[in-house]
Amino acid sequence: MTLLKRFAATLLLLVTLPALAHAACTATNNTEYSAAIAHGHAYTKHSAEFVHGKVIDGLAFPDPTIANADEFATFLLGIMNAPTESKPLANNRYAYWHTPTGTVIITNDNANDCGTAFRPLTGKTYYDNLS
Repeated sequence: MTLLKRFAATLLLLVTLPALAHAACTATNNTEYSAAIAHGHAYTKHSAEFVHGKVIDGLAFPDPTIANADEFATFLLGIMNAPTESKPLANNRYAYWHTPTGTVIITNDNANDCGTAFRPLTGKTYYDNLS
């Protein structure tokens, strides 16, 4: 490879990588955030936590089992629209806490799936320690 071709390939890589590395959330409202989170990694990784009767931090999940990502999005939207508590976090993130189900939602404008949602093992303490 000639020096010029090597330079051109390096330049192309430098221009392309930042665009790929900084995928960002495009959601602008709770409906869009909840859908993006539910169809991102959150449901795949945490769906076993949202099974009726599943106990985490001493709390059994009181709702019917959430069977798919669309149901998860509806569940998350309900929390985001009426959380027990919520607060802004660093780095363009926002947290929601829901006491009846022990669920935390974290929106993240820097993530292409817009954040995550799960039932933390330490419950409300986990939410309280978010910053």
